[in-house]
Parts: sequence; C-alpha cells; structure tokens
Amino acid sequence: MPNSPAISAVICTYNRGDRVVVAIQSILRNTHPDFELILVDQSENHDTEQAITAFLLDPRFHYIPSATHGLGASRNIGLEHARAEIVAFTDDDCSVPPNWLSVIERIFAQHLRVSVIFSSVKAGPHDQISGFIPTYTCRKNKIVRNICDKCLARGIGASMAVRHDPITRMGGFDEMLGAGSFFHSCEDADIAIRAIVTGQWVYETNDVVVTHYGFRSWYEGRALAQRDWTGIGAAYIKPLRAGYMSTLLLIFYELLGPCMLDPLKPILKLRRPRGFGRMIAFLRGIVGGMRQPMDRKNITYR
Repeated sequence: MPNSPAISAVICTYNRGDRVVVAIQSILRNTHPDFELILVDQSENHDTEQAITAFLLDPRFHYIPSATHGLGASRNIGLEHARAEIVAFTDDDCSVPPNWLSVIERIFAQHLRVSVIFSSVKAGPHDQISGFIPTYTCRKNKIVRNICDKCLARGIGASMAVRHDPITRMGGFDEMLGAGSFFHSCEDADIAIRAIVTGQWVYETNDVVVTHYGFRSWYEGRALAQRDWTGIGAAYIKPLRAGYMSTLLLIFYELLGPCMLDPLKPILKLRRPRGFGRMIAFLRGIVGGMRQPMDRKNITYR
C-alpha cells in the first residue's frame, strides 16, 4: 500500500473508559520509527471516546468505534483497517515496552514462514492474596512448526502479532470465539492452530515482555477458567472436523495433562484435588463446537 506504515498496532477495547490510556501511551512511546496505532472501540458508552480525545492529534493514532460485539470481530476490524503487513495486538489492560514493535518486526523479517508471534506477558503489581493476573512465560525463543510443538506452546492475545495477508486469506479471526462472543475465549490460540494446520509457523519469544494489569479475584478466576476451557474445546474441535487428524494429539494432550493429571498434583502434598472443572468445560466446548455450522475451508464457525 502507498504510504503505508511498516507495522500496525491494534488495541481492542470494550467499556474500559480512561483505563485504556495506559495501553495507548505505551505503544505511542515505542521507538519504532514507522507505525500506526488503531483503537477499535466496542464500548456501550462514550467514556472511552472522551478519554482518548487528546490522542486524535497524533497522526499515528486512529480511532474506530464499532457497534459489533466480541473480541474476534474486533480483531478482524483491526485487521481490516491496518495498512501494514505486520499487525501487532495487545489488550486494553496492558502496557508494552518501547522495543515491542521493533522486536516483532525483526522476528518476522528473520522467519518468513512465521505468520503468528506470541511473547511473554508478566503481571503488573497486585495483591496476590486476593487474586491473580493472567500471564504467560516463554522459556526460550522457539518456532512452533506442528501440532506436537503446539502442545507445549500456548501464548495469549495480550501480546500477539500476525502477518496480515496469510491470516486474512484464511478468514481472519473466528468471530464466534473471544470475550463477548458465543464462545467467550480462545480466539488467540485458535488463530495459531489454524495457521499451523495450514502449513504456517508460530513463533514464541522472550525477547520482549508485555505487562498485564487485568486483575481477577480468586472467585472470578473460577469463572474465567470455565470460560477459557470451553473456548479451548470449541477451538480445538474445529480443525478435527475439517479433517486435520493431527489435532487429535492436541485434544488428548489437554485431556490427559491439564484436565486430568494437573488437578491430581495436590494429592502429592496431601491436599484435595482441584481443577477437574476444566475437563467438564473443555468437553462442553467440544460438544458445543460440534453443534455449530462451520466453514471447513477457513476452519471458522459460521
């Protein structure tokens, strides 16, 4: 595209108000010399719109209000408006380091078959007695080439980047997945799995770390786990329905490890097992996904 930036950054937000300002400021402070920032706002009120007024003076910043619902749809709007081939996503309750965009661009330049990148995400300051903040730690830089590799590589959408054209060609993000959608989670892992089964690679890096401030109480955490595991089940069953039999390995891994063995670990410390609810949620997602109409070519729900 003429006059297009080298990289686009996208924040998807919903009823965050002025709390999204931290994420915006952190991206605009990036040292990359040529980028744009797109804010897709699905809010039901005008609080966010009023909070970001000052940023409209920055030519790098673009504000897109939307009446759509769901994170999958919001990410696709970001893809649609992004003018660069590289599109980086972070959440509206995060902050990114100054080299975030530069590291992402470098990795894509070095690995031409990589279409999706995840980086480490750490927790911001919080009361660890009252609750937690979802994080993800990449132990080392690695390329995820197949479903076997994907079993040990998860990644989260708080720090994710994609190549625009290959991801768009396979239908973009599944709009039935993600917060606010029919299945309330897993649009991030879903895009990675669909990329892998269609011959693309995923990359995980610890060269850059995003900070997440999304605090959940332990009570909220139980509901979050149910939501996440239902979304995981719904995402994982799709490629199997589309004929990619290798994803059976991923389903069996989740059932045996996180769903069965991990909940039993407290027994070693003479404590009561906990966490079996994730198996129920995972199976619920699989069954729910089996009932949904599906575009087998793009591996997305209709």
